[in-house]
Amino acid sequence: MEASANIKSRLGYLITGVSTLSAIVFSIAVSKKGILWGEIGLSRWMYENTPAFIDSLGDIIDAPITDIGAPLLFIAISLLVFWRWGRYATIGIVLAGCMTGLTRISDIVGRSGPNENFVFYDSNFIYGEGGYPSGHIVYAIMIFGMIAYLSEKHSTRGAGKIVKYSMLLLILLNLWTRISGLHHWPGDVVGGVLLSVPALLIVVWLYGRLPLIIRRNQKIYNFVFEIKPFF
Repeated sequence: MEASANIKSRLGYLITGVSTLSAIVFSIAVSKKGILWGEIGLSRWMYENTPAFIDSLGDIIDAPITDIGAPLLFIAISLLVFWRWGRYATIGIVLAGCMTGLTRISDIVGRSGPNENFVFYDSNFIYGEGGYPSGHIVYAIMIFGMIAYLSEKHSTRGAGKIVKYSMLLLILLNLWTRISGLHHWPGDVVGGVLLSVPALLIVVWLYGRLPLIIRRNQKIYNFVFEIKPFF
């Protein structure tokens, strides 16, 4: 068991390191070149060949994680997590929510989104509306990914699997429809994945070590884990 845990830990460190390095390199490439080879062709193919009902499902997901809907959804999810799994799990989802600030990299990269003409206009960038990385992808992987992790930790085996696979399905649907619906270039989606995967792994790592970190203060520890009243 200990050997298996060590292997998983090392694998996690490796994935985090490789993903972080890849995200940095990819982000620099996108900021320098604007549009990458193959992005226009892939966007056109996905736009023309994706069934309408898939894009419709994507639009349903799009609404609650856009602009004002995103923080409202996050509050609702946090309350639901608190109700079902308690304070400890709620801290985990809040940590994941903090990482969604990665979307602001879009203002640094300054990349405009796609259009139905499939032409990249570098001058169309509007501050606060940058396409890279995809904010929806960062949000989906951080929040839905953390819910999937928490469901395995705090739910029964059957319920945990249902929640986990439902969250993964939402993430995959979001990955596809951000491109097929012409909301983002493929590079925006790839960048969102490369940036958010290591961020999620860091949150999971912190979450697992949180009990050891706060154990030094018994009152806070008892409060978080609901062992006895805080006062």
